[in-house]
Amino acid sequence: MKAPVVFLRGGGLGDFILILPLVKLAYQRGHSVRLYARSHYTKLLDSKWSWIEVEDIDELDGKPPPNIKGSIVVSFWTDESWKQEMEQHGVTQSYAIDPRPKDGDSFLEQACQRLGWELPENYKTDPVLDDHWNGQDRTYWIHPGSGGSNKNLPIVDFVIRAQNWLESRPDREVIFSFGEADQQVKEMVRSNEITQSPRVHIVEPETVVELKKQLLSFADQYLGNDSGPGHLAANLGIPTEIWFRSTNASVWKPTGPRLLG
Repeated sequence: MKAPVVFLRGGGLGDFILILPLVKLAYQRGHSVRLYARSHYTKLLDSKWSWIEVEDIDELDGKPPPNIKGSIVVSFWTDESWKQEMEQHGVTQSYAIDPRPKDGDSFLEQACQRLGWELPENYKTDPVLDDHWNGQDRTYWIHPGSGGSNKNLPIVDFVIRAQNWLESRPDREVIFSFGEADQQVKEMVRSNEITQSPRVHIVEPETVVELKKQLLSFADQYLGNDSGPGHLAANLGIPTEIWFRSTNASVWKPTGPRLLG
């Protein structure tokens, strides 16, 4: 019987979604899997993920997980003292994976190289949260913010794309979405005359579960900066285009079956 694998992943929405192929691979390799992550992100996992045990990483409060003796522990921070502490708790193996590589292969490839695992050939195109795309091309979902202003392209770039979309067909609509960290970006969009169009809508999902529901209900195509909502859209099968400004696309490009550009 193979040793259980325990993943510990903090960070944002994109960080969470990006490790799901790795978590899935551990299960496919015959391991039982426990995942510590932020509880509002693990709510995105439906019944098809019933094989995974999920826990709230914030409840650990920096302490080692319970009942890890004999397990393989995979954490996404480079802390040698943590690794030593894991070994003191009797883990079989402990891996500390760089959470923020700046260059090289994709994040998942680098993680697998560290673990000595081989990724399946289709890992880049597998919609890890299932393929929900409806095949339509009416509503353009644009998320012009991100977790950091240095990632954001100028608002005018998104407005031009929105205008082109609206002008291409009279039945087309645009949705601009914003998170709680996007207030400045939201005001910039609101001040643009494009928002006066009855075919332009602004939404502010309060939770990632609400964001997922709205994407599934309305998004026929997605455009955004390198951010969590983009990783979510791509892994729901929605045609997704991500613009990279300060991060490396070769490392941080989302997985998913319909990446554009």
